Amino acid sequence: MRSSSSLVLLLATLGSGLAACSDPAGNNNIIDSGNPVDTGSPTDNGTPTDRGPDAGTPTDTGSSMDTGPATDTGPATDTGPTGDRGPATDTGPADAGPAVDPCAAASVIDLNMAGTRSGATTRITRSNTTTPRNGTLRASCQSNTVGQVAFRYTPTAAGRLAISTDNAGTMPAGFDTVAWALSSCAPSVGDAGTGNLGCDDDSGSEPRGLSSRFVTSAPVAAGTPIFIIVAGYGSATTATGTFELSVTEVSTVAVGGMCDPAGATSVCATGATCVGGSATTPGTCTAEGARGAACRAAAPRCDTSLECSSAMGAGTCRAIVAVGGACELVPTTSVCMGTAVCYSATMGATMGTCIAEGAANGRCRAMGTACDAGLACSGSATSTFSRCRTAVAAGAACDPTGVMNVCATGTNCVTRAGASTCVAQGAQGGACRTDSPRCDASLECSSSGTGVCRAVVAVGAACDTSNVTTVCAMSATCIATAPGSAMGTCRAAGTVAGTACRDAAPRCDTGLDCSSMTGSGICRRSVASGAACAPGNIADVCAVGTACLPTSPTAGTCSMGRAETEPNNTPMAAQTAITASTIFTGTATDTDADCFHVTVPMGGAIFAESSLVASTTCASGGPDPVIDIYNPANTRIAGVDDTTGRGLCGTLNPASTAAARNLPAGTYTVCIEGFNEMATNYLLTIGVYTGL
Repeated sequence: MRSSSSLVLLLATLGSGLAACSDPAGNNNIIDSGNPVDTGSPTDNGTPTDRGPDAGTPTDTGSSMDTGPATDTGPATDTGPTGDRGPATDTGPADAGPAVDPCAAASVIDLNMAGTRSGATTRITRSNTTTPRNGTLRASCQSNTVGQVAFRYTPTAAGRLAISTDNAGTMPAGFDTVAWALSSCAPSVGDAGTGNLGCDDDSGSEPRGLSSRFVTSAPVAAGTPIFIIVAGYGSATTATGTFELSVTEVSTVAVGGMCDPAGATSVCATGATCVGGSATTPGTCTAEGARGAACRAAAPRCDTSLECSSAMGAGTCRAIVAVGGACELVPTTSVCMGTAVCYSATMGATMGTCIAEGAANGRCRAMGTACDAGLACSGSATSTFSRCRTAVAAGAACDPTGVMNVCATGTNCVTRAGASTCVAQGAQGGACRTDSPRCDASLECSSSGTGVCRAVVAVGAACDTSNVTTVCAMSATCIATAPGSAMGTCRAAGTVAGTACRDAAPRCDTGLDCSSMTGSGICRRSVASGAACAPGNIADVCAVGTACLPTSPTAGTCSMGRAETEPNNTPMAAQTAITASTIFTGTATDTDADCFHVTVPMGGAIFAESSLVASTTCASGGPDPVIDIYNPANTRIAGVDDTTGRGLCGTLNPASTAAARNLPAGTYTVCIEGFNEMATNYLLTIGVYTGL
């Protein structure tokens, strides 16, 4: 780079012939007529560090003729004269731009004018995808927000407002919104909390669990505008998108009146709480301090004979019920005295009986004898979740869940071939003892820690396919004698489908291939389209583009799938119900699930398995499908991501997943989506079983 003094000397030597190129002010500075935005700075001497807000290139190597101001407001691409030797492209970090005030008059959206009103609710659908990221407001419930959009809403009646983005128009479903309400639109209002009428980040319901939903903390006046801000959570994967904002004018109900427990259509007056009710029935506005209502802030926090559920802060006033008295299984308005617990043997019941500590179905005692005579503790005596159950001796049938009974001390419940029996510790199939000898003679423990005592079985001998009572010797594998059978035969590695691959080549015998190029793997057989296969059997690999369609829990046929039909992105919007086993094909991502209704008969079961359309493997680093099953109430009851031996694909087999079998009759939903951002071209097998 030339210095300014050298340039002046050069110009003087060239004489008046260059006068036409000189600065009219006579400062001997050549006029930069390149980029019209870059207007030059007389003090830019090419210092190594450019301290302007444009943090593009760390070192400014431009010509000393660049006399632009300290703030370069030009475009990222420098199109100046050839004398500027800086790089042509500014490769610095992205400039997020100056802070933008969403409260500016031109930016605020009048919700009353732009929205659509139906009854007491006004709705509007907008997007923050192109909204500047740097908003000047800060929500009281989440400081990291981007793409702030401001709305002005003028209530038509006094009362509270229910504000929500948990609506069908909020897309994608994973859009992580933050919403808050202010009495006036100014940064200091939201930050300080003064005039802050409420804020919410993630109170939405699935599948929009990251959406926002709240009721204003104070009543608003009719005719007085308030401001509602909707933004995205700045660190979320999905911080921008389309949102449907709804604002409902909620009526205020006096003590004794009927109210909406969710607060969506009505709220109780100040000093009262909505007690009771459900999604379909109203509750009753109850004064603070009364049974089921909120505790008072000052003493006495509750009325006589009641106690607050919290020693300080927010709580609920509840009645204290003595042992033997009627109680609520979910302690909303009552709670058992002391260490007693509420118990009912009736499935789906809401009321029960208070049971004393140490008694049958009561909490285990933490000190002394855990349970009364004839009972045993279902877990650690110090756990508040452990219960005293009927003790069952070794050899007797037992409940593996520990709800109906538990095995006596020194034994544990072992399930084999569908039957559960109490087995003594150290015996075959029983838990290993903590002290030596850990297992009885000729048995070995499956682990150096907590394990199971098993007999070691030679190649060719009978074995237990669950590996609970036996283990094959010399890296052999127990192969079932028939699909679904509890018994099998120990087969040497690499010899038949389902055995472990050998460490050295050939890893599997002719006609088989190993599921892994290196390391541990399973020998598999290829099954042509239309040929027989076993559902859930990782040793059977259907031809590319097909999957095993179950005809029964143990048999199936390699078949092609049928295309899914949009829209079916949520359990509520699932595809028309199927009544028989079906294979679907489609594309899913982490923000685009595909859901399918399944009609299940009483006592039926659901089998679900994912595979890829274009590959027989689900290798690491590739698409990663995830399956979830929902009950008729759209509550998730089971799911699977990755299954051992199947890479990133999964198999949910009701034979080993209790939540997917013995189901009440109804319409269930199976959804598939991608775990990572990679699009998943999937085959989804859904099996409908009976009599499992």
